[in-house]
Amino acid sequence: MSVRREVADGVATITLDRPDRLNALTEEMLEALLAALQAASTDGAVRCVVLAGAGRGFCAGYDLSGSGDPDREWRADEAAAQMMLHAQVPMLLKRMPKPTIAAIRGPCAGSGMVLAAACDLRVASLSARFKLAFASAGRCGDPGGSYLLTQLVGPAQARALFLLDDKIDAERALAIGLVTQLVADEALDAEVAALAGRLAQGPTAAYAAMKRNLNAAETCAFEEAMASEAAANAGLSLSHDGKEAARAFMEKRPPHFRGY
Repeated sequence: MSVRREVADGVATITLDRPDRLNALTEEMLEALLAALQAASTDGAVRCVVLAGAGRGFCAGYDLSGSGDPDREWRADEAAAQMMLHAQVPMLLKRMPKPTIAAIRGPCAGSGMVLAAACDLRVASLSARFKLAFASAGRCGDPGGSYLLTQLVGPAQARALFLLDDKIDAERALAIGLVTQLVADEALDAEVAALAGRLAQGPTAAYAAMKRNLNAAETCAFEEAMASEAAANAGLSLSHDGKEAARAFMEKRPPHFRGY
């Protein structure tokens, strides 16, 4: 299988498993990745999702060497419709009601960079290298890429990433806000596991509401954001986890969250 899914201790780890091609994506991989994310999104045993790449790279982008039907001639509208089907992958990473983490080592390019940008958190090793590579391929970018990167690093940096198409190292990625955390290469797996475990043990109902609020805040008015947050926070205050947090604080012990 070119995409592996493993669940342990509340964490679903989804691994792009094509290391001989630096996990470059194919049609089949995108379909498998979408299925894995859909399963993780609705699985009650999953409280956090990690997206990783096998071997020495995260994802080198889409495989342009011709993994599909070589005899098929696509019309532009057919290709756009197919792209929108695959666009459910970054949409799920961004909108599923569970924290998502990208574990990035080595090359992270093109479609792989869009996948990473769709995650809530991005932990990168010092070996990570980033390049959009769309201009190099004569393309404007995957659906969602311009939106995600503009939200993540701001309009000026997003334009530089797209138009100049320069390769940037891990330190530069951290400086512009492209990654959340930078760790030594040998520490990446352990750091991501610790972070995912921490989130999986947390108040997942509250995390889901936070993600809804943060996603809505990208487009809604201030007053709308406040009203939405008030309603969500009131419900969470009266939930099991809200009451458990208060009891744990008074009893000076760690809370035991159930996700409702």
